[in-house]
Amino acid sequence: MIYEKTQTVRYAETGVNGKIKPVSILNYFQDIASEHTGVLGVSAFDLFPKNLAWVVFRYQIQISDYPRWKDQLYLRTWRFPVNNLYEIRQYEIYDDKDELLISSKSAWILTSISRKKPVRLDKNLPPELMEHIEQAIPNDLIALPSIAHYDFSKSFQIRMHDLDFNRHVNNSVYVVWAIESISEDIISSHRPKEIIVNYLGESLYGDKITSHTQEIETNPSHTYLHSIISNHSQQEITRLKTVWDRFD
Repeated sequence: MIYEKTQTVRYAETGVNGKIKPVSILNYFQDIASEHTGVLGVSAFDLFPKNLAWVVFRYQIQISDYPRWKDQLYLRTWRFPVNNLYEIRQYEIYDDKDELLISSKSAWILTSISRKKPVRLDKNLPPELMEHIEQAIPNDLIALPSIAHYDFSKSFQIRMHDLDFNRHVNNSVYVVWAIESISEDIISSHRPKEIIVNYLGESLYGDKITSHTQEIETNPSHTYLHSIISNHSQQEITRLKTVWDRFD
């Protein structure tokens, strides 16, 4: 089942260049995935009473163009279970001329909330969700390397505003932390055309994190590796890669 919806870009979703912010793109994906799982009966709200939760561990986003305020968009998403262990979800955003603007995929495991351990999909999802899957999604999600050093660094306190329904930091917030640690001359004149995220651990309300960024020499694009560290545990909780181009 492919789930589809239309979306109009709101003013609050745009940034300094008059186009949609990267965090708004991730919020679009989260909203349409949540709506789709709600239709299927396996949303966060459906699963919580069963002591289950979806946890994302990979994200890849390719952006060919950023829509502007009031642009009419067409969004699509669908899911594909892999070996009863996790799901890959595909997302696409088109403009009103049917041009593909943004393509993305993410990978999700189903976990026991109390045990904080993955569970098998076939034992915890309705049988019809594991059968007759029509549209496969290539599994080309990659693992990122650790950074060798860092050129920029910035710390953040985790706010209640950053939390999701399960009281974990929302997956889009990690992207904000990575982007905000880049030098001002880049984030004020460029925007990401590629974002890759590896989620390695969790962070909770009241924690403090530090976002370290290593610049990779590339031309004409600017490429960065990011490592987000929990100041309390000193554990790495997220790795990211961002590739940037100058504004149009």
